Amino acid sequence: MKILEEEPPLASEFKLHFLIEAFLYPISASGMIHIAIFVFLPLLFSIFVGFLASFIGPFLREGTSYIIRYVTIPFRIVFYSYVLYYIAHCLFESTKGRRRASDIPTSGTFNIGDLLSQVILLLGCVAICLWPAAVYYLIKQQSDLRFWILSGCGIFFLPMSFLRGVMFDSFDAINPILIVWSILKTFLPYCGLVLFFLAVGGFIVAVLPKIPLWGLLAQGVKIYLIFVLAHRLGWFYWWYKDKLGWEI
Repeated sequence: MKILEEEPPLASEFKLHFLIEAFLYPISASGMIHIAIFVFLPLLFSIFVGFLASFIGPFLREGTSYIIRYVTIPFRIVFYSYVLYYIAHCLFESTKGRRRASDIPTSGTFNIGDLLSQVILLLGCVAICLWPAAVYYLIKQQSDLRFWILSGCGIFFLPMSFLRGVMFDSFDAINPILIVWSILKTFLPYCGLVLFFLAVGGFIVAVLPKIPLWGLLAQGVKIYLIFVLAHRLGWFYWWYKDKLGWEI
């Protein structure tokens, strides 16, 4: 990840409680614009695809669904790759002490290759933590106690895996031994970080879908909270970089 040349506001300057500051992170021009883009662009694209389907449908009939499916694939790949890229950008900027979401520099700093490589790296961060649970489920075809234990362990290691992957921008950084060693250096604060992730992530997955909110508003809240999680993870490094001693 590359950062802006301007000096970021430092976390040591904030006056509010750190949890309040964390939840205020997306409230900036860039943060609000990106949330709006991530919410409304898929909707606008779906409307366009609907018009396209109604136009070509009378000519192709049964083949319409296949063509529409292939037309949407490139958009979805680029769109969701950029979503993950911006989330990683928020995380990385927060490791420097930034308090609010910022823009990604547009002067030759990233391209489609950067987007895809970032997606592959982040998926690797997930895979290194959750593959034992996934393999166990594929073999046993059941979610028993062992499956949930493996899943719980994977979720516990996941924040540190994400942090190391984004910070070093390399698969070498998500070596399980290095992840465990980094956790041991900051064990108690890291446990607090994991609890924060479980609370916010649990709200996104289990509670938010049950709240009677307009679909687009619920999607905006979900993206907002994901930005909060990325920021909180980046700040974890900012606070404990001396203990971690990663020498970046």
